[in-house]
Amino acid sequence: MTRLISVTALIVLLLWGLAYAVGVEPVDRRPGTRLAGDVVAMPNDWSFTDSVMEVHLETYPWYGIPFSVTTVLARDGDALFVPSLYDGVMEFPGSKFWNKVVVGNSDVRLRVGDQLFEMTIAPITNPQEFERAFVALGEKYPFWAKMDLPPESERTFALLRLRPR
Repeated sequence: MTRLISVTALIVLLLWGLAYAVGVEPVDRRPGTRLAGDVVAMPNDWSFTDSVMEVHLETYPWYGIPFSVTTVLARDGDALFVPSLYDGVMEFPGSKFWNKVVVGNSDVRLRVGDQLFEMTIAPITNPQEFERAFVALGEKYPFWAKMDLPPESERTFALLRLRPR
């Protein structure tokens, strides 16, 4: 029995090492692990993100293998926002795994193109900032532009703010 546990532990350790070393890129709704790219200095101007329709976020769960997702990014001046959509009305963190991860560890990496930025992320709770983020998303993406801002009790999404670490 001890030998079976040792072999199982070795296999798990090898798979963990492979996933961490190689990384698996997120694609559409399928999550990934570690993101490839170069960590770069924070820009003074985020306007280069205006033409980028999808970005990736890398989060850090307790078990040590990064977890990454594809999302969208909008900005208002130097403020960066990402949404998290739910399958029904929920409060943050809802059922999304990556949302639960950032509750415990707000450090993330944002990948725009092949550049990685060291950031922190947090759900927006201030109503004025929430509206600001919602408007920014609507100005960039037709999906968000078609929506009216629903009352908090009817929201099927959360909005999060990214900040430099």
